[in-house]
Amino acid sequence: MASILRPPTPHHRDWLADQLAAFYAVITDHALSVAQAFPLQTPEGRLSRDNLLAYLAMRRHDIVDLQIALADYGLSSLGRLEATVLSGLERVLAHLGLEAAPTGLARPDSEQARFLTQTRSRRLLGRPRDKRDTRIMVTLDAACIHRQELLEELLLNGMDLARINCAHDSPPEWKQLIAAIRQAEDSLEQRGEGAGRRCRILMDLGGPKIRTGPLMEETRPLKLAAPRDPFGSPYRLLEGYLDGEALFTQRIAEPEGRARFVIALPRQIGLDRLRVGRQLQFQDTRDRLRTLHVLERVSATRVRVGLDRTAYLQGGIVLAGEKDAAFTVGPILPQPVVVEVRQGDTLRIYRNPLQMGHPASADSPAGISCTLPAALDFVQPDQRVYIDDGKIGAVARAVTAEYLELEVLVTAGPSARIKPEKGLNFPDSRLELPALTEQDRQDLRVVAKHADAVGLSFVHSPKDLLDLQTALQELGRPDMGVIAKIETSEAIHRLAHLLITGLTFPSFGVMIARGDLAVEVGFENLALVQEDILCMCEAAHTPVIWATQVLETLAKTGLPARAEITDAAMGHRADCVMLNKGPHILEAVKTLSTLLCAEERCHLKKRQIFREFTAQHGIFEET
Repeated sequence: MASILRPPTPHHRDWLADQLAAFYAVITDHALSVAQAFPLQTPEGRLSRDNLLAYLAMRRHDIVDLQIALADYGLSSLGRLEATVLSGLERVLAHLGLEAAPTGLARPDSEQARFLTQTRSRRLLGRPRDKRDTRIMVTLDAACIHRQELLEELLLNGMDLARINCAHDSPPEWKQLIAAIRQAEDSLEQRGEGAGRRCRILMDLGGPKIRTGPLMEETRPLKLAAPRDPFGSPYRLLEGYLDGEALFTQRIAEPEGRARFVIALPRQIGLDRLRVGRQLQFQDTRDRLRTLHVLERVSATRVRVGLDRTAYLQGGIVLAGEKDAAFTVGPILPQPVVVEVRQGDTLRIYRNPLQMGHPASADSPAGISCTLPAALDFVQPDQRVYIDDGKIGAVARAVTAEYLELEVLVTAGPSARIKPEKGLNFPDSRLELPALTEQDRQDLRVVAKHADAVGLSFVHSPKDLLDLQTALQELGRPDMGVIAKIETSEAIHRLAHLLITGLTFPSFGVMIARGDLAVEVGFENLALVQEDILCMCEAAHTPVIWATQVLETLAKTGLPARAEITDAAMGHRADCVMLNKGPHILEAVKTLSTLLCAEERCHLKKRQIFREFTAQHGIFEET
């Protein structure tokens, strides 16, 4: 619309009425012109469809000047009409003395919109908690199977849904994890602490994994780094094991996060004679004296030890103790080679998934393979490629029958290392790949029996959703909740189609998967994109899950970053917020629950909640 100059005051009301009536007519015409292309059978579905189409029609126009004029006149500025577009406009028109003509479009009012959103949210995500409408979802894995106390604490402190990522672990472990959750619920119920709540189970299908392939391996000294304080001094022991049955010396990661390495002592005797408190000394590969402290005799062939300072190990190093006790370090587990790139380097992505990644040499630039070579068929020269969540940004310079040749444009730091199983993103390429893979179809047999909802990764089109719906019907679960994960540029541009398709499902929602999405749209654009997604879902009265890197620093380290607290608090806009696993996940759940409760209370302005935290002194007389 053209820029508005306010006319004389006596005519201002008439001018506003004319402008708004014309705008209403344009919106309804646009929405009506396409409504029949999306037939829906139920009245509830048509309400949401027509409101979404009206919202999309409204977004096609620049109405900033009209909004300012309405606000100056003391009327709604049309800023929060997502859920009730036409009825909201009609209310403003009524204040201006006009009655909107019948349009043939369904027009949900505030009560209907609220009922639709709450009903669908409850159907998909379960009933909300007292004082908190936004649910909390926690990603769990096999490490939680035998941690019933943690599961009980998570349930007590705010976990409403558990997410299982089918890209990891296996069906037996998924079943054990679900059984452990149910056992924790039963235990709480028996103690009278469960309040009759049942944790919903979401299982995410892996989808088409577009990742870096394996790298060549080499045997090199194993670095064992002792934890250091901010001043660079070791402050505690790095714990690990001497193991007479292990075949290789290697780094490990125990669920509790303490033990970090195993030193193999194959077929060597004498471990059973080591006493707690004794020391074993050795010269590492840099010829530096290092000490292992004996902490615990776990068994006759396994001893827990602690390393006081960083050391580099290789096979054949002798660990010497008192009374001629001596052990020889067993072979080091071969490790992937280092593939390092810098700005300006050339990098090849091979189409052959069996091609082993390698560093640059005199004869060839560095190269990696792709786990899904079909994706490379859609990449053209001058299109962007991102590796490992955007840590490496490149552009395709050449496309051959054997590989894509990239020019590295940016790295996170002076250089970046490429590791196996890291994500590949092609934001400029339209990847025509089915979201439901053959592996997903196999996993779906387990999911359909044990989960309440299924997440479909890398959704691109309505066909992806319909393929999943057909598969669920064949498995006898047509009522199962379906969550479309929005994580690509193509999914954003098809979001309206996906939402309308989802209105035909018994239970449907959207997940904003901000990790891949940030790489696809650019980190600087993520805030705007996620706001647009939230608004479109609100217009379709469809529940939303806010996911990826919420309170991630807190979950991993126990201390939150300031910025992520503000980010997490914004999660109240969604129906559910997802947390990823970490050693301090319980603290993250407690913090998130508190933040969401506070945010929801702040938005109930009739309760004047702002007074609780920001009462102003010396302005008005205190009562």
